[in-house]
Amino acid sequence: MIEILLPLGLGFIMFAIGLGLRVRDFTRVAREPLSLGAGLVNQMILLPLLAAALVMLYDGRPTFALGLMVLAACPGGITSNLLTVLAGGNAALSVSMTALSSLIGIVTVPLVLGVSQALLLGDGQVVGLPLEKVLGGVFVVTGVPIALGMAINHRWPRLTEAARPYARHLATAIFAVIVIGAFVGQRETMVAHAADIGPYVVALNVGTMTLGLLTARALRLPLADAVAMTMEAGLQNAALAILIATTLLGMPEMVVPAILYAFFMNLTAAAFIAWARARARTGVVGRP
Repeated sequence: MIEILLPLGLGFIMFAIGLGLRVRDFTRVAREPLSLGAGLVNQMILLPLLAAALVMLYDGRPTFALGLMVLAACPGGITSNLLTVLAGGNAALSVSMTALSSLIGIVTVPLVLGVSQALLLGDGQVVGLPLEKVLGGVFVVTGVPIALGMAINHRWPRLTEAARPYARHLATAIFAVIVIGAFVGQRETMVAHAADIGPYVVALNVGTMTLGLLTARALRLPLADAVAMTMEAGLQNAALAILIATTLLGMPEMVVPAILYAFFMNLTAAAFIAWARARARTGVVGRP
């Protein structure tokens, strides 16, 4: 049953994201190349590289390390756009980053998974991961629902505008159910190994948010853009990582980093929102 409900739940989450997207959200890179380009580099390149550096220091279970890499390759989460608004960030930039990273993730997630499993498991332990299945699965549960949501938004804009808040709330609830369900299924492993992989999960979350802020400061971007970049990088699509681990790969232990990350990322997001609001009068990151 979970093999059916999990893809459907994640598909609805991505559909809800699609309801808020238009074609211009994908073409914004031509109009705002610096902020959007820097945000995508931070999300799609620096985040996996940071995860790779962390797993090189980690000497625990290879499946946990692999789960951390898959999580790092996933796009931004369902709540990133809403929390960006609450923090006073650039909502349009956040939406564009979510849209583009979700589509790029169709390719990058299987790519990172394929490279990581060979490096982390070793030649003697490499298993025949169904990367074609992962590629197809990620496309079906991300690309197709996003496209469907965009099509409905284009055809019936007033209807989707009215339905969008309810769809987002339902998608957030589904995300919570997915994470809680995964936790219940792996609670014994979670309790036994939270102290093992947990510090690396925390380091990944705090590290990537810090990278977002430092990048924005180096480029002298407005605070609103820095907030969007940081939120998008810090709030990962843990539900997608859980789907890949359980449904596509049949490796349920891989969900442990994603579950821990889903919990901790909301704590750091709350702290970051408080900081961003306190700095709302500042136009550029790092300036008083």
